[in-house]
Amino acid sequence: MKFLGLIVRNARRNPTRSLLTVASLAVSLFLGMLILSYLSINDDVISSVRVHNRLVTMSSFGFSGRLPISRVAEITALDGIVASTPFVWFGGKFRGRANAFPQYAVDPAVAFSIFDELTVPSYQIEALRQDRTGCVVGRLLAEDLGLEVGDRLPLQAGAYPVEVILTIRGIYDGPANRNRRMCVFRWDCLDEALKRTTPARSGNAGIILSKCRGAGDQARLALAIDGLFANSDSPSRTQSEEEFGRMFSESMGDVRGMIRNVGLAVVFSLLCVAGNSMAMSVRERAGEMAVMKAIGFSRAMIVYLVVGEATILAVAGGLIGTVGCKLLCGVLDVARLSGGSIPFFFVRWPTVALGLGVAVFIGLASGLLPALRAARLSVIDGLRRVG
Repeated sequence: MKFLGLIVRNARRNPTRSLLTVASLAVSLFLGMLILSYLSINDDVISSVRVHNRLVTMSSFGFSGRLPISRVAEITALDGIVASTPFVWFGGKFRGRANAFPQYAVDPAVAFSIFDELTVPSYQIEALRQDRTGCVVGRLLAEDLGLEVGDRLPLQAGAYPVEVILTIRGIYDGPANRNRRMCVFRWDCLDEALKRTTPARSGNAGIILSKCRGAGDQARLALAIDGLFANSDSPSRTQSEEEFGRMFSESMGDVRGMIRNVGLAVVFSLLCVAGNSMAMSVRERAGEMAVMKAIGFSRAMIVYLVVGEATILAVAGGLIGTVGCKLLCGVLDVARLSGGSIPFFFVRWPTVALGLGVAVFIGLASGLLPALRAARLSVIDGLRRVG
């Protein structure tokens, strides 16, 4: 720390070059934080649903398969199942825009006892049960669209060739890592509309969500559910909600591997940028370093000064990029700006710490080679460049 002032002055000697180096690091790490946060949020959500003891039953033919609505009652009758609900993705358009927000048809009598981490006043749940065209929306969705209880919510045909005109009977809230931009409405509302237009598509439960009495019952009940329908026309595949989340994530391909490779390429490019900046700085000060060695500075001290300068620049860029990303995402609702493609978004402090670690590594690695070259420079060769 004795020579910290000298290191800082050296870093500020060419302000334009230093600012450009810091800016390139800050922008790259800012974008890296967004990508890393997206991955960490997915992992956090998938892991956090474990405590809710939910099972997901879908057709063994995939998302395009059908599960008869009668399966809901059969699953609910199993010992160890607390409640079950159909969970049908509607995919309707809102104000002419597809995928504006997710919409699901459920059993209003049990849906919020299965999703017990979501909170909605009991009188609003009762209002949903009384109104066949009623729906409940998330608090953030209501804020985004300026909706209130009692407002109409028309959804045009999407995945199903029917239009439903809903009335908001409740607004739910929940933890930060839950989707508070959903709309859930009554399954029978959708089914009756299908019976009038396309009867062949009615009676489908989509997927079935069930809540188990305890975590120890999940494996047994998953086997029991699939065993019930093994020889039917609609065999099923049942798994825990956590396993379902991982399967759904993996169905999009090796996104994690692709992001990791892109991240490594970005780190390498930052090393090149910072290394080139430090090489230019050392080359310009070769005579000055020769004088320092002549008056008693050791090679180790020269290495320390150069690497310290590179690290200060890298850490400055890292702080701006990582902490700035954390603070900005705390102020701006990134999920709202995404147009509905991301239900929620936040940057965790462990992700910030990882980004700062990368910045420190870039600083040390980019300054090491120029520092060693400066340390090996003889006093005579260096003094030739003075003036």
